[in-house]
Amino acid sequence: MNSKKKNLWLSVILPIIILAGVIVLFKVMTSSKPKAFNRKAPETVETVEVRPVQFEDYQVFIDSYGNIEASTSSQLVAQVSGQVMSVAENFKTGLPIAKGQELLRIDARDYQIEVRIARAEVANAQLALNEEKARSEQALKDWKKINPNKTANALVLREPQLASAQAKLDAAIARLEKAKLTLSRSTVVAPYDGYIVERLVSVGELINSNTPVATIFSSDSLEVRLPVPSNKVQFLKSPNKKAAQVKLEADFAGETESWIVPLDRSDSVIDEQTRQWYITAKLPSDFLSANPKIKVGQFVSAEIEGELLSDVLVVPSTVLTADDQVFFYANESVSRRDIHILWQDEKHTVIAPNKSEPIIEEGEQLVTSRLTFVADGAKARLKDAAMKAEGDPEANATTNSTVE
Repeated sequence: MNSKKKNLWLSVILPIIILAGVIVLFKVMTSSKPKAFNRKAPETVETVEVRPVQFEDYQVFIDSYGNIEASTSSQLVAQVSGQVMSVAENFKTGLPIAKGQELLRIDARDYQIEVRIARAEVANAQLALNEEKARSEQALKDWKKINPNKTANALVLREPQLASAQAKLDAAIARLEKAKLTLSRSTVVAPYDGYIVERLVSVGELINSNTPVATIFSSDSLEVRLPVPSNKVQFLKSPNKKAAQVKLEADFAGETESWIVPLDRSDSVIDEQTRQWYITAKLPSDFLSANPKIKVGQFVSAEIEGELLSDVLVVPSTVLTADDQVFFYANESVSRRDIHILWQDEKHTVIAPNKSEPIIEEGEQLVTSRLTFVADGAKARLKDAAMKAEGDPEANATTNSTVE
């Protein structure tokens, strides 16, 4: 019997007592929990730098790039056949050549013989013409003796024979000129001032007519074609004004060299693939000789002189918000302002004051600090005043109490 009572106590009464204890303990704990104290969060005050708005003129420079190229490049060919007898000292790859300079000479003996033959034909034709003139004059004298009152016709005066003799002389002279021209072509000369890109023949080679002997380019045709994005074309200098200048820069193992050259022209069509405009800067004819490091094909970066923007506001591009707004400071707070951007690059943003909303006035305090996640109308203080307050304990204490 005692065993049954003991089992009843362990299986029924003890769990009920434990459960009741837990419930009582929970109620005691929940009734004695601390009450939350609602304290107002301290107000954040932004520290900003400002500068007064001042309108100024801004010179636009458009960044671009390109390669130095020669617009006049050609393959020099021999116009006659023969063996190459000699070449010029500077008939080598990379060396300059002068217009009219003899570059190579082809065996001309066959062509000299042709000139002598043609000259003999001219002499024979001249003799035949002189004889025919004498016959014509004699025929006219004979006619006048027999028929003094009549006019002789062309056949009597041998005019057809005289014309034939004159034509034969003209043909002989033309053959002589052609022989001389062929003889002159046995010497290959430079058609313009330039440089040899590739030499293709040497002394002793037997070449035919129209055989390429060298690839050359004109030093007076050096230029750089520069792409301009379509959204910046409007800032190119007007063709009616003074020609724009272009600053070219090239890097040589960390050393940068630059040159100022004039803008020559712009293409009449837009590139179909890139949809960009192209303009061309002209290089002087002595550019390569004056700059031995530069070679045709050299990559260069460029700054193209654009329009001069008058009475505009220039701000660092870093102060703009994500939605292209700027902050102004007034009455110890900052306010956002919508702006009208005329020009923008990595460093500067040019604003049209008269087209912004609202219109920007000279003397307003422009915030030059970069602000992120700052609401319109947020409290702010100037950096100079904040630094002064930090140096003055009493002012700092006053400021801190005000902020809280």
